[in-house]
Amino acid sequence: MMKNVLVYLFTLSLLVSCMEQPRSVRDLVENPSEEVGSGDNGSGGSSGGNNATDGDNDVVTSIPESTAVEITQIIDPNTGSFKKKVSIPKDFRGKLHLTGLNISSLKNRVVKGRFYFGRERTPIVLDGVVGQVPGSGITEFSTINVITFDLADKKFNDIRLLYDLFDYNDYDNDTAEDIESDATNAGLYCRGLRLEDDPTFTSSISHPYCNQAGDVCLYSYAKIKDQTLWYDEIVNAETVSKTNTPVFEQIDIEGNLLANESLETNLYKCLPDKKDSAMFQSLFGVNHPSAVGTALALGGGAYDYRGPYRIHNEDEWEIKGAAVYQSGTTPSAIFKAPLAGAADFTNIASGTQAYLFPRAGKINYQTTGIQYLGSQEPFANRSVQTLNAAGDTYYMDGCNIRAKNYNATTGETVSSCNVTGTIELFTMEDGFEVQIAETKEIKLQLLKTGLGAKDGYDFNSLKSCSANRECGSGECCFNNRCFSRSIVGQCSDDFDPTGNLPTGNSCGSDFDCASLCCDGTTNTCRDHINNDFEQVLCSKVPNQSCVSKEFCRIEYVRQCYLIRVNDPNNALSCEKRCYSVPTFGDCVNGLCKPPITPQEPATPTTPADCSGENVLDSPPFNLSDL
Repeated sequence: MMKNVLVYLFTLSLLVSCMEQPRSVRDLVENPSEEVGSGDNGSGGSSGGNNATDGDNDVVTSIPESTAVEITQIIDPNTGSFKKKVSIPKDFRGKLHLTGLNISSLKNRVVKGRFYFGRERTPIVLDGVVGQVPGSGITEFSTINVITFDLADKKFNDIRLLYDLFDYNDYDNDTAEDIESDATNAGLYCRGLRLEDDPTFTSSISHPYCNQAGDVCLYSYAKIKDQTLWYDEIVNAETVSKTNTPVFEQIDIEGNLLANESLETNLYKCLPDKKDSAMFQSLFGVNHPSAVGTALALGGGAYDYRGPYRIHNEDEWEIKGAAVYQSGTTPSAIFKAPLAGAADFTNIASGTQAYLFPRAGKINYQTTGIQYLGSQEPFANRSVQTLNAAGDTYYMDGCNIRAKNYNATTGETVSSCNVTGTIELFTMEDGFEVQIAETKEIKLQLLKTGLGAKDGYDFNSLKSCSANRECGSGECCFNNRCFSRSIVGQCSDDFDPTGNLPTGNSCGSDFDCASLCCDGTTNTCRDHINNDFEQVLCSKVPNQSCVSKEFCRIEYVRQCYLIRVNDPNNALSCEKRCYSVPTFGDCVNGLCKPPITPQEPATPTTPADCSGENVLDSPPFNLSDL
């Protein structure tokens, strides 16, 4: 009997030794020279794996769909809505919630977030906790998984607000009403990023810069400040040209009517935003200068007019050339119009009617009889007005609001801001960082202390709704929650659906179905379940209707990175490694579109190619579960 058992075990061991042993995906990632999916049984070859072109010697790895975490939304602490961009005061002390795809896969991990601010990419690291928001997500079958960052210790408080908000709301015409005065409004963009961190700009090989008329790059760096007239001053036996930052509004500060104000006081007031001689006469008693650089003789002194705005760090601007001046009706530039003398777009001098926030506004005064420069329409020429009763003025130039709120110690005012270029999630394994997800699409804007919600919304007070009209501008109501239209491709109120039809029933739109998934080919309702326990996806093909991107088919997108590698001689070395990353299609204007394939870096040929900021220590994906 024992002899038979030994023979059996020996035979079994021979069979096992002849079988090819399966390898974990972790092994393949840790030994990237052996490609995944090459079809050559480890023999190498030149196929390069999934999506690789002939002759590629970089690594291509397929990442399982369950591990692809994507940050798609941030909950606005001011309103409780789901958005792509939110603005908070830099002393915010509440909770910040990020959400997206496959967040639930991080529940057993210690997750951290790193927020890179401004052109300098100043990093702030926060500890995160994975949880859930009570109630449904976009569909009634999906909960809202979130990563929560507790800012009770005000981690953002020391960030400097080096940049400015620009108001790109489309007011249709110069007689528009209700000009935006809320610094948290979604139409305000903080111009503080490098061009490559600006998701509003679409670059190409033939058009890599934001420098043509009509180009849109709303976060890209540009710096202007309000200024007064220029004058010369002797400093250490040298003549120095100087100007002031306005600290007075266009009112009779001295209480003797505008016409009787002293020149010393007027030199600290805002200059007119438009080329309007009547306004200029009210301040200085002379007509508006015809061009930048015009010399003025006032009160026995010599002054230069260089426009209402001072240009800072012009050589470092990310928006350049003709893009600086507005072209077309949709605002996206720095100035609405050039000022005479500033027509040479390659050498910016100045402009008028800047889109700097606020573009216009009303100021509340408690003293009657104040004279000021105002108009009933926000963008009309101003004239001398008298405040007959305590309360709001007519519309005044935006500079007046900035001057009234200017802090000379910090240099901050209502337009001051900073903004994230990148937000990334990572965890620590064996003392090393492992990146989980990264996004440049989601933006967090920091504002001056006192603007926006200081404590924010908690889980149980997210903005609820029963119809679109109960949500804010540019938002949709889904399952009693408000979502930004940039997240939700269609709004239920845009249709007249039957609603809540089960799988298999005939449908005319996604809103006819309880799953929000109407098959565009068969016109029947299909399942769409996306939660922690079950995942049955709608998977719509390009050009079919969609409610949000998670209803679009997952495509494998080739993404390549330069990864640092160990060199036996300790020389700087890196490799180009590519991955086939499962990515939901984009939901654009209610239609599924294939996800965009990012531009690949060039294969490194010298050590110098491995020294840039785009070289990573590890792939920007959570590969530890592979």
